[in-house]
Amino acid sequence: MKGPAPLFIALAPSRLAAAFVVGAVIASATLVALLPFDAPYRALAIVAMGAQGIHTLRTWAFRSTRPAVVGIEVSTDGGVALIDRRGIRRQGSVRPASYVGTWLVTLVARVDGERWSRAIAILPDMVPAEEMRRLRVMLRIAGSARSALDSGSVADRNPG
Repeated sequence: MKGPAPLFIALAPSRLAAAFVVGAVIASATLVALLPFDAPYRALAIVAMGAQGIHTLRTWAFRSTRPAVVGIEVSTDGGVALIDRRGIRRQGSVRPASYVGTWLVTLVARVDGERWSRAIAILPDMVPAEEMRRLRVMLRIAGSARSALDSGSVADRNPG
């Protein structure tokens, strides 16, 4: 039996992600400013947090950096393709650590040939509602298919 065709999702810039990043950086900088360290160390930490916040805004919220993921293709067998702003397409697999919720989908993917998995947080304003629903369904199907394969492989190794 052949499953449904892979689902392609184009990710748009997100105001929710931008608000989250800005709020987190401001809250963190406020906490660091109140720490009992010398002022130059606190200032250095705040500048570093600000730089990281700008990088995160450009990569995740605005998707304006070259390695930012702007498209995802997910298949029911757990395969995934990540397309970055340069148009480079990298194949991999959906990891069990992926989270599927109503307001947030966190896709954890291991790209073939890379050592580390990559997590992509997808918020409701990044994709149309119908595509978000399809993505959640596709990831749930991929997760159940992968867990069935994993449990089957354990049973094959341990007969009885």
